Amino acid sequence: MTSKVKWLADNEKSVLVNNFEKRGWIRGTSEEEDWNFFWTSVQTTRCIFNLDSGYRLSDDQLINHFPNHYELTRKDLLVKNIKRYRKELEKENNPLTEKDENCRYMHLDFIPVTYILPADYNIFVEEFRKNPTSTWIMKPNAKARGIGIFLINKLSQLKKVV
Repeated sequence: MTSKVKWLADNEKSVLVNNFEKRGWIRGTSEEEDWNFFWTSVQTTRCIFNLDSGYRLSDDQLINHFPNHYELTRKDLLVKNIKRYRKELEKENNPLTEKDENCRYMHLDFIPVTYILPADYNIFVEEFRKNPTSTWIMKPNAKARGIGIFLINKLSQLKKVV
């Protein structure tokens, strides 16, 4: 027979508590105690997993955030990290960095052409002028749930933003 999941939360959001209780999960009383699931704020995650604490999750523990999660969840930082990964693989002459006759990655081709503005503005304008009938998706940094996303098909639409 399996034991009940023991959970912790660093806030009292009723939607969390109600869902955990409906599942028959048991509330833990402290971070030092054995727990299986911890719903934390980003700040709590940073405190628990700082370099000084040396804390590591055991095999039966889960949290809803992990340290530096934004490196993967923010689109601009995800692209930056994938580009950095590609460069590291290229330095090692890894076959994953093989490119086709159009200089496109054959294996690491899962992200669309991406520019981070305003830093890549000049490169973006050059590409925009090569494909003047294209429509581009603009997504602001550090926003979620589609907030602030818009389409452009003229450079003048972009100048209002940059």
